[in-house]
Amino acid sequence: MKLNRILIGWFVLLALASCHDPVETRRATSLQPEVSPELLYIDSLMWYHPDSALMHLIYYFKPDSATITLSTRTECNQRYAHLLLSELLFKNGYPQTNRENLLWSVDYFDSLTMVKMHGTDTRSVSLQTESDCRNASNASAQNISPNNVFLSARAHYMNGVGYQEHDSIIEAYNEYIRALEIMETHFPIVETLRATSQNMTSKKTLHAMSLHIIPHLPRFMMLIHCRLGGLFSDQFMQEPAIYCFKKALAFNRLEPIFPDDYSNSLYFIGLQYDKLQQWDSAHYYYDEALRLLSDTSDWLFKVLISSKANLNYVSSEEVEPAVSDLKRIAAQTDSCEKPRYFFLIGQIYYDANQYDSALVYLVPTFEQSKGVATKTLTAKFLHDIYQNRGDTLKAVQYAVYHAENTEQERVMMARVSYLNDLFQNHLRKEQETYLLRQRQNNIKKLLIIALPLAAILVAFVAIIIRRRSKKRLAIQEAEKQRQLSEFHQKHDAVERELQSKIAQSAAHTREVLQQRAMTIYQSGSENRLKQILAEFEAVYPKALSELAVAHPELSKTERHIAVLNFLRFRSKEEAELMGFTEYTALKYRSNLKKKAGSDPISTLFEAGKI
Repeated sequence: MKLNRILIGWFVLLALASCHDPVETRRATSLQPEVSPELLYIDSLMWYHPDSALMHLIYYFKPDSATITLSTRTECNQRYAHLLLSELLFKNGYPQTNRENLLWSVDYFDSLTMVKMHGTDTRSVSLQTESDCRNASNASAQNISPNNVFLSARAHYMNGVGYQEHDSIIEAYNEYIRALEIMETHFPIVETLRATSQNMTSKKTLHAMSLHIIPHLPRFMMLIHCRLGGLFSDQFMQEPAIYCFKKALAFNRLEPIFPDDYSNSLYFIGLQYDKLQQWDSAHYYYDEALRLLSDTSDWLFKVLISSKANLNYVSSEEVEPAVSDLKRIAAQTDSCEKPRYFFLIGQIYYDANQYDSALVYLVPTFEQSKGVATKTLTAKFLHDIYQNRGDTLKAVQYAVYHAENTEQERVMMARVSYLNDLFQNHLRKEQETYLLRQRQNNIKKLLIIALPLAAILVAFVAIIIRRRSKKRLAIQEAEKQRQLSEFHQKHDAVERELQSKIAQSAAHTREVLQQRAMTIYQSGSENRLKQILAEFEAVYPKALSELAVAHPELSKTERHIAVLNFLRFRSKEEAELMGFTEYTALKYRSNLKKKAGSDPISTLFEAGKI
């Protein structure tokens, strides 16, 4: 298979080495051009077997130009073939070598769907007005082929891929959003599919409807959202990335073509939560991705295991189990993948102040890694280590590299800010469109159902109003105020009583727990501390995690001292439980008081965080 891909890539580059399309782009005279059956077959094959589809497509390209040899050689087929070529190159891991012809394809398919505005580049604009959107979405009235709309969206999507390959992130984002706008404008069922993807009964019906309109419509929407999510993830924009990957999951439920696509999206969602240091959410998505993964030998399995190992270290601070898992995965990977795992191992050793071990992995990471961000962070670690060891020469070398690449980080931050503004603007437009449709639907329902009922209600109210006297209204208003006052008084009394019972219950729970802890202490068993902590976590399962969040500077021992303080143990008893001298226990108490107060757990209770 690898040899086939190399041969295919060689033929693609040979065929496109002197690409120049002699056919001048012109506006199509027909909105329903004839499409070659050979290209339709390749398009259908592409969604399931992109490698075979690429081999079929290359057969139709002449070796000396970008023209194609089909039974029906029209401008539409030329543009369609180049769009397919760009998609298949991407799906098979090759760079986009027919970029100029793809740009012509974008313009051509936009013209077929009436998206292009006169004298304006379609790759940087949306439809003119809300009226234009409504008119363009009515495909039957405008005689626009749904397939042409789909090809236009796909052309913009692949144009975004080409921009991203050349690190033109803003332009790539605009093209992906453009593809989304085209799909959502012309296919209102897209919004319905996304909204009902959790309802399995509606799912089958709506999926059948979408496939009747356009084959693989949900699949394409999933690909767009995955691509946007990956773009945001690369720019360290976690919240937008999570939003896009969750939308991709919703569409993937409707048309799962490849078994591990779902696990892939779950992994990327977990990765964003990992970057946000939301460990519980990250664990959940990593575990779900592993549970649903069908192939435990591919890269995704290795990445998931390594991510979980790193996450386990962060949450438990235990070095050896995490490093052991990462070393095992690194041993199973080839040389081009090793820098990722070496970096994680080196970072753990660095965090644990095991500098000699960290150097073993960080130095080859810096030398072999191709990612600028990874090399920059690795350079910072190496600078700190050599500075700590007194090797000023090496420390300065790495500091210089880190400083040189810091400017790129500033540029990226400015780009992130601009991207975030663009994305928020897109979400605002999306919400406005949704509210507009909801308002239109509500108006229709009101006209059909509510107007007759409203007329009857208005007539009835008019009769009642005429018969009521001002005195009667005053009496009723006074009675209502009196009843409302009584209700507020009763409500306040009930609320005070409830708060009192809650406080009593909490005090009783704490007293019972303290008695239970003292009983365990007096039992003299060897694992008394472990039993006491288990009893505490059984009663207050969130207390230790909230304590760690509120006071991350506390060590594990100091958190245990905080629990014993909460349970009213004396310093001598704490020393016996912890295996310290009483002097050491008093020292830990002092450190705890300086960092978080003598009883930080009670403080969390008073703040309502537990």
